[in-house]
Amino acid sequence: MRKISNLFRFSLSARLSLSVVTLAAIIFLAIFSLMFTETRELIKKEAWGKATQTLDGTVMHIDNTLHQVEVASDNMLKVIEQNLDKPDNMFDYSRQVLESNPNLTGCSISFEPFYFKDKGRYFSAYSYNDGNSIQTEQEGTDNYQYHFMDWYLIPKLLDRPYWIEPFMEDAIEGIIVKDIFSSYSRPIHDKEGQVVGTFSLDICLDWFAQTISAAKPYPHSYSVMLGRGGTYLVHPDSTKLFYETVFTQTLEKPDSMITLMGESMIAGESGHKTITLNGEVCHVFYRPFKNTGWSVAIVCPESDIYEGYNLLKSAVQMITLIGLLILLAVCWIVVKNRLHPLTNLAKTTQLISNGEFSNVIPESHSNDEIGQLQRTFKSMQRSLRNYIQEVRQQTETLEQQNIELQEAYERSKEEERVKSKVLHKMSDKMLEPVNDITTNAHVVCEKRHKMTDQEVNAMVDKILESTRQVTLLLDKMII
Repeated sequence: MRKISNLFRFSLSARLSLSVVTLAAIIFLAIFSLMFTETRELIKKEAWGKATQTLDGTVMHIDNTLHQVEVASDNMLKVIEQNLDKPDNMFDYSRQVLESNPNLTGCSISFEPFYFKDKGRYFSAYSYNDGNSIQTEQEGTDNYQYHFMDWYLIPKLLDRPYWIEPFMEDAIEGIIVKDIFSSYSRPIHDKEGQVVGTFSLDICLDWFAQTISAAKPYPHSYSVMLGRGGTYLVHPDSTKLFYETVFTQTLEKPDSMITLMGESMIAGESGHKTITLNGEVCHVFYRPFKNTGWSVAIVCPESDIYEGYNLLKSAVQMITLIGLLILLAVCWIVVKNRLHPLTNLAKTTQLISNGEFSNVIPESHSNDEIGQLQRTFKSMQRSLRNYIQEVRQQTETLEQQNIELQEAYERSKEEERVKSKVLHKMSDKMLEPVNDITTNAHVVCEKRHKMTDQEVNAMVDKILESTRQVTLLLDKMII
């Protein structure tokens, strides 16, 4: 790592190549950012359209099937109400409905207790289609009091058609049905308009599950169906069916988006919500059925929606990275070759700085800046070499002159030493006569009144003699 760092620190070709690749990377980043942003939006719109189209198709298919059930119920109800005086015909009517509508699982034509006095307390013509054959029986015993079942009681009390929430029959005798199904029940009226029974058509919940599960716009997407209270009626996790609602997971960990989505679905609204399920971002598209009060939703994990986009993005990023590395290598090779003369020039410069002027700079036939620099530097090297030679010659001359001056200086210094020695000796010789002059002059000055003329003259002669000696010594020093 340190070698690479030093390479980009001290190599001009490496820095130039890195600058080119960095600029290219910035350009690519800007282009790809714009491209992928637009692509993501297009994929998002396509996914929204695909999921919505799939959901609408599923809801329409189920609504059409349920509408067929309602239409079949309307048609047969008229026949039933017109033949209330023929109770035995009810078994035939019950079978006919199942024969004409293969999507139906069961059909019950049930009446109030003792409505037909000769039939007793319970009279319900029930037919069941197990997929292979249709079975018909008289339904209702003390062990199975259908009068208190939701499919009988709710439409009777409301006095209008009603889709019953999916349920499982708990009969222990007669035709034993293990399926979970929903019933479209409606009251039966006599000629006076009194409710005398209910007419119920059963559709198996498996049919809903198969139809809804087929709505799979993406490999890992799935569909759910909620009842009126938010209970899961269809879910890929069967443990949630009838025991959990869309709000169950928010009890331990509140999630406003899931709560808002659940409330919207229960209210019979259509829409889209982005929620987090099991740590994964999912897009949920939901629609209500027309008359049942139920709602269906398609859950599409975001990883599924953008799977192709993410793969393409990763591939483009990898290709771009490899391309940039190749571009860096190519730029490095090209720039290094182009800067080879400059590299040699730098080495030559280093040698010149160390005093080696004999290294020959090759001729350049290039007319670019590097060629001009090489020719200019070669001319500078020639001028510098000539200048250095002149300086060396002048230096040698100066050194010779310095030697001569040093020799003259030494001779002068020796003469000065001899002269100082001579002066020192003369000074020593002059000291005695000067002292005599001083002493005699002092005596004359102080005692001349007491001295005779002969004595004064004698002292003056001594002074003159001493002066003559000093003069002679001075003459020698001057010479």
